[in-house]
Amino acid sequence: MYEIPEPDVSAIDFPQNVTTAYMQVKEALTQKDKTADCIIMKDSSHNATLAVLKRFDTGMCLYYIPLRPLWNLVQTARQQPLTQMLLSVYAYLYQIALVPCYADADSYMAYHYETMQNWIDEADDEDEEENQYREEQNKMLQTLNDAGNQLLTLIRDKSCLTNWEANLQAYRETENWDLETESLAGQFLTLFREYPTRTIFDNIHEELVEPEEPDRIRMEQYLSFWWSNNDCFYDMIFDMVNNEFGECGVTDEPLSIQLFDTPQVSVLNDLDFEKRLFDLIDKLCGILNQYDHE
Repeated sequence: MYEIPEPDVSAIDFPQNVTTAYMQVKEALTQKDKTADCIIMKDSSHNATLAVLKRFDTGMCLYYIPLRPLWNLVQTARQQPLTQMLLSVYAYLYQIALVPCYADADSYMAYHYETMQNWIDEADDEDEEENQYREEQNKMLQTLNDAGNQLLTLIRDKSCLTNWEANLQAYRETENWDLETESLAGQFLTLFREYPTRTIFDNIHEELVEPEEPDRIRMEQYLSFWWSNNDCFYDMIFDMVNNEFGECGVTDEPLSIQLFDTPQVSVLNDLDFEKRLFDLIDKLCGILNQYDHE
């Protein structure tokens, strides 16, 4: 498959011959495919086997999906078909793909909003302008917390998934119908149908990539629902996240594994789900920006 010749280590004693053969295969594989790596791994079925790993490169990006656009649409009766269709998308991402939400108290993003609240509460600046700004921040935090709790109830509703096709059809019949938005929701639905139980964590294997490294960027830290791409906390949260990530040496990214315990005839590493999901999330955030306002 990779057309790598079998290493000749006949002149080397055990166990050095194993190490030498492995290093030769690893180097040859990298020359054939720069996106691939190989390891000798152990699992419940193998004491030791050669495996080829392929990683999905997230590009060191933050995939933060805003909830404020959905909240704004929920408040607008004339946008109900669009709202219901997007609720299906959000419900899929939350219920099935398991994208975490800041409205969940134990989530990574909830921690940052709580930190913002603590900073505001501890501020003792008597400047009138600063006091007014803190009042605005407190108001925003109250809004995002209340809205987040209400939206969480909506996107937990199983009917958002069972009615997804009907919601798409209803949106097609509206006078404000937009092909790009409908197409995106349809692509999410197709992904759901093809991978009905797949989550964002299924191909995370931190035990295989520098498992001894405790300071790592985890999936739930760079993929999450948050409040807004355009509010008074945007810059501060990004600074906190980037500073924290700067201290980490490893990023947990989706990783596919192909075992070579028996001869393999083709490359089976499959990251189709992750490639499509991350691309769709990026496009979703772009569409949502037009509704992300106070």
